[in-house]
Amino acid sequence: MSNFHLDATEADRLAEAMSQFEGASGRIIDDVLHGEGASRIKDKIAMLLPASGRDWKGKGASARAAMPGAFRQDNGQLSVTIAARGKYHYLYFPDDGSNTRKHAGNQQFMQRGGENAASEVIDLCIGKLTENF
Repeated sequence: MSNFHLDATEADRLAEAMSQFEGASGRIIDDVLHGEGASRIKDKIAMLLPASGRDWKGKGASARAAMPGAFRQDNGQLSVTIAARGKYHYLYFPDDGSNTRKHAGNQQFMQRGGENAASEVIDLCIGKLTENF
């Protein structure tokens, strides 16, 4: 599983907004992360996935076509974790490329998708904070 980290300036921007709007800011951010924020992260990851041209009887849909069912969402306090569901665990293997025939690894679909969505999710969080206070 890939981890991704926010740029410190974006995290500082969110922390500053949280300090200005004390009280229920944690609950509001949780609502955004667990709802619209997680959807945006999943969409950004799916945009990076290559479309499989394989189709034969009994073959399930590719991860890109199976959106959003290809991903599992685990909600935490001020966090959300997006992981691939059962038959889509192959999405992690391209991160090292050791098991592929052409060794076309280090694609980092999950990490790059999370990083691409980070600024949008932070903007959503700050927008909801200012809207509710």
